[in-house]
Amino acid sequence: MKHESKEDAERAILERMSRLDAQQIAEVLDFIDSLADEKRRRSSLAQFLSEFTGPAVNLRDVRASLAKITGQLSDVVREQRDERGGCDVRLSVGRIPL
Repeated sequence: MKHESKEDAERAILERMSRLDAQQIAEVLDFIDSLADEKRRRSSLAQFLSEFTGPAVNLRDVRASLAKITGQLSDVVREQRDERGGCDVRLSVGRIPL
């Protein structure tokens, strides 16, 4: 149900809460607090990410970078993996269980 304004929503909440007992009202208040905490956490996370992330990547830039690769893409991937200290595991039937 949508309300025209924040005041309408608040009025609807108060009207419904008047039908609840004290324990149920406490649960509603806890829920409202958890919603506010979640919003605060999300905005903190968004702020952190905007400060520490690199520039936005778009498909055109990715294609331009890939176009510069000479030879086989798989060779480049293997080289970069080796530079990071990754291992080059080649599957051989009978040696490594699948």
